[in-house]
Amino acid sequence: MKEVKLLICDMVLVNGMEGIMKYNCCEYLLHQIVFDQFDIKPCCSSSMNNETVKFFDFKEGDDFDINRYIEKRKEYIEQFKQGIIPSCCEGCPIIKNQEWDVDEIYFDRIIIANKAKCSCNCIYCVYTHDNPEAKHFYNTRKSYDVIPILEQFRTKNLIKENSMIIIGGGEYTEFPQEEVDWIIYFASFMGCKISLLSSGIFYSEATAKILRSGSAELSISPDSGTEKTYKKIKQVNAFNRVWKNLEKYVQSAKDNPNSIVEIKYIIIPNINDSIDEFKAFIRKCQDIGCKNIHIDIEHYWFSEHKSESMPKSIMEIKKLINKTQNMNFTYSCETEYWFNQQYGQMS
Repeated sequence: MKEVKLLICDMVLVNGMEGIMKYNCCEYLLHQIVFDQFDIKPCCSSSMNNETVKFFDFKEGDDFDINRYIEKRKEYIEQFKQGIIPSCCEGCPIIKNQEWDVDEIYFDRIIIANKAKCSCNCIYCVYTHDNPEAKHFYNTRKSYDVIPILEQFRTKNLIKENSMIIIGGGEYTEFPQEEVDWIIYFASFMGCKISLLSSGIFYSEATAKILRSGSAELSISPDSGTEKTYKKIKQVNAFNRVWKNLEKYVQSAKDNPNSIVEIKYIIIPNINDSIDEFKAFIRKCQDIGCKNIHIDIEHYWFSEHKSESMPKSIMEIKKLINKTQNMNFTYSCETEYWFNQQYGQMS
């Protein structure tokens, strides 16, 4: 693995005690776990790089071994302490230079993304970005079972109350219903919040139910305000169906303060970054009564251009966001990092 040397850790005085180490490290490495297609890792962003940080590789017949996870975690922590940062983590805004408590092993974010079946065909999809022909493979392959691993975590008290369990994919509404029901029940039983990432193409009554009466977040990413742009990005005809389903979900969550429906807009320069497209998107959100908007920047484009000046089109979108009232805007770490660096503090 190619490695990048950053600031070596230093010894700082904290509360009158010497020996507390301050160094570059990552909260995801310590307390997040991602069940990916073929492996288990601390971060889904590293899936988009040729090099990746991973805890466990699944080979034929392999079972997850918690002790192997613990040893691998320890290896990466030691690298960070020495100032050795894996190349796939270089420049990541999640990495912070601070004091870290690494002794207690637990998870406060669990991302389930071990299945990739999905009826969308997004142009930025991590699984097909470099090879569109791989769609059939990912839609039909059989993945490992996460349920026994979650049970291991439960019996070993590795999941903290109020943690977040995220079901991604793929498209969870196309997974076996009994599996999704089990994970949702498990999250409730463990006192965790559940976050559901969906294309919105297929309506799920089980999702509507937990939005009405549970503690859930639902995120759907149409990335557009017009049918033409939606089809260009998603490569399917489902624009009107997705917005109708979004409206139903918003209605389901409106009287439950513990649930939220979030509509996501991934900015893709030269495709959906026109001010007219973004205005149309905002109008659609307002029409269905959704006030929660998440702004992201397409990962591959950002990775290639993050050191450049921000395109004028994105600056115009940011100005419109600043002027838009009665909407709650949140930002991905990449978007926040870029806006803070090149536009000034977020408002």
